[in-house]
Formats: sequence, structure tokens, C-alpha cells
Amino acid sequence: MNIPNLLEKTKTILWETSTILGLVLAVSVLVSTLFGPDVPFFGGVLNNVQGVIEALGSEGLGLIIAIIIILNVWNKKSDV
Repeated sequence: MNIPNLLEKTKTILWETSTILGLVLAVSVLVSTLFGPDVPFFGGVLNNVQGVIEALGSEGLGLIIAIIIILNVWNKKSDV
């Protein structure tokens, strides 16, 4: 088996997995926000996300927002 081909396949699998997990996290936060913490499977996600944001503080939240913006710009440039 060709090593560069294996690395490319592994990179693709990891990228798709992280994309799916990101979408699951976004849906979990949305459902937990809309229906409260008592929703099965989705309920505790919002509490966990709030804990991470509080641990980072306001500077950490600003950093996360900046990283998201940079990644969106980078993805749009790579699509063109």
C-alpha cells in the first residue's frame, strides 16, 4: 500500500469525522437551548459548553470566535 495514499485517506476520514462531530455538537447545543436541560442525550451538552466557556473566560471566548472567523475565511478561499 502506498504511504501517501494511506495518509490522504486517513486525513479524509479524520476530517469527515470531525465535521460530523461538529454538526452533532451544534445540533446538541441548539436542542438543549430550545428545550432545556431535561432533553435526553442533548440536555447536558449546554452545561458542558458553558463550563468550558466560563473556564476560558471572556478572553478565551474572544479567541474562539476569532479562530472560527479565520477558519471560515480560510475555507472559503480554499473552495475558490
